[in-house]
Amino acid sequence: MSTTNIATTTPISSHDDLLHAIINAPIVPTVFPINSQLLERYATVLAQESFPAIEVLARPLDEAMAILEPVLNNPARHSLKWGVGTIKTRAAAQQLVKLKPDFLVSPAFSRHVLDVAAEAGIPYIPGVHTFQDVQNVLDAFDDLGLKASVLKLCPVYGLDENYIAALCGCFPGIHFCPTGEITMDNYLHWKKMPGIIAPMGSLFVPSDIIESQEPDAIQKRLKLLRRMSESTRQ
Repeated sequence: MSTTNIATTTPISSHDDLLHAIINAPIVPTVFPINSQLLERYATVLAQESFPAIEVLARPLDEAMAILEPVLNNPARHSLKWGVGTIKTRAAAQQLVKLKPDFLVSPAFSRHVLDVAAEAGIPYIPGVHTFQDVQNVLDAFDDLGLKASVLKLCPVYGLDENYIAALCGCFPGIHFCPTGEITMDNYLHWKKMPGIIAPMGSLFVPSDIIESQEPDAIQKRLKLLRRMSESTRQ
């Protein structure tokens, strides 16, 4: 059995499933709170196009909670892995784990969020930017008998290929999801780098496309991203 779970006390197979899904995803799209029906429609198209995960930003928290509750209580939710960010405090994490999302995301590492996620048995993907950030995450996970395999590289401003190569060389086995102004224009630049996996962001499928309620427009964008992702494997 693999030991590359993302981190927590739930059965390792569920973490392996999540890790595999994110590693092989063209993107992990993020979306700001929209009404529950629009969110479910968007999720349906993502699942139809084999995009395995989504991150809903809990900003503001109360609004996101109200939108997410009916979505995550719907049996159809299991067509996707549902992540919730941007979680920065223990209190926010404690509120959100009640909804039983599939993973939690933070812009930077929080030991408080890690503790809540671990107790709830929910994988946690914190943001990192420096070598020290990564080491701090690994040490904290190790304190709990956990392993970190996927981290959010946040933000990517000022980082280049040489820095990424050094970071990945120092921490083999860690996969980084870049975020922060990742666009269609620079997607391939990032996706081609060793150690870089599914970028996270809201610019790949802009809110106006989601809110247009035109599945064809969303599908067109997702199919393009799929082709771009596959081109990096050739």
